[in-house]
Amino acid sequence: MTKRINLILFFLFVVIVCNATADSVFVFANDTLRIQQRSIDHIALEKFKADTAFQYGRPQEGVTPWQRFVVWILSMIAKFLFFTTQTLVGQIIFYALLGGILLWVILKLLNIDAKNLFYRGNTSTKNEYKLAEQNIHELDFEKLIEAAVQKGEHRSAVRLTFLYALKKLSDADVINWLPGKTNDDYLKEVKHHTAASKLKELRYYFDYAWYGHFEINEDTYRQVKSSFQELKTKLE
Repeated sequence: MTKRINLILFFLFVVIVCNATADSVFVFANDTLRIQQRSIDHIALEKFKADTAFQYGRPQEGVTPWQRFVVWILSMIAKFLFFTTQTLVGQIIFYALLGGILLWVILKLLNIDAKNLFYRGNTSTKNEYKLAEQNIHELDFEKLIEAAVQKGEHRSAVRLTFLYALKKLSDADVINWLPGKTNDDYLKEVKHHTAASKLKELRYYFDYAWYGHFEINEDTYRQVKSSFQELKTKLE
C-alpha cells in the first residue's frame, strides 16, 4: 500500500516539474536581418497597363448602338414575360392574344373569312335563293351565274350552279323537284343514274361554300363548272 502511495506522489512531482518548465520564458536572440525597402516602378506599371496582353477581363471595345438596341429588346421581352406571367391582368391579355392567334390560324387553314362568322354583307345575300321558296323553273340561271362570276361572287355562283343542276335533272325527269325537298332526297332519286356522282360533287361544293361559309376562289369555281358540264353530258 505504501509503495502505491509513493508511486503516485512521484508521478505528481514529475507533472509539476514539467508544467513549471513549459511556463518558463524563452528569450530569442536579436534579429540581425537587414530589410531592404523597395518602391514600385510607376513607369513599368503604366507599360503593363497599356499592354493588351495584361488587360484581363476588360472589353476590347465599347458597346455599339446595335448591341444597345438588342439589349433593350431583350429587356422589353423580359418585362413583358414578367407582366404576362406574374400579374392577373397580364395573364388575361396573354391568353386572349394566344386564343386570337390560334383562331386566326385555324380560319386561315380552313380558308374561312372571319367576317362571315358574325356578319353577312349585302354582296353575299343579293343572290341568296332559298331552295324551299324559289321555283327553279322560273330563274334564268345562265344569266344569274354569269352576273355572279363577273362580280366575283363565286360563292353565290356555286349555289346557283347547284340549283341549275337540279333544274337540268328535273327537266330530264330524273328527279321530281318540289319545294321543301332536301338535297338528300334528290341524291336518293339519282342513286342509280350515271349523273349521281357529279350531283354528289356539286352538292359537296354547295355545302362547303354555302353552309360552311368557306370562300370560293376562281380556281375552285372552275372545278364546280367542270362538274356541272359533265353532269349535263350524262343527261344528253
